[in-house]
Amino acid sequence: MSKPDFAALRKRVEKAEKTAAGYRAEWYEAAIAEAMTSTEYGHVSAVAREAGINVQHLRDLIGKAHPGWLARASEERQAAKPKRKKPA
Repeated sequence: MSKPDFAALRKRVEKAEKTAAGYRAEWYEAAIAEAMTSTEYGHVSAVAREAGINVQHLRDLIGKAHPGWLARASEERQAAKPKRKKPA
């Protein structure tokens, strides 16, 4: 049985990790862009499910990339709700 070439294996792993990091960044950017196309209730969650990303993780990514967008989206949803009249 021959000894493994750890240096060569390490290089292969590092190259694979770099490639995977690039793909992951592309995946996250696409999910963020799609999630931000609508402020409709449940849209971010639906995008997260479709992309296979935990919804809270996607919300964190959006918050980091676009601070304040989630709060503005929530305000837009609240403003779009019909105003209820108080019963007399």
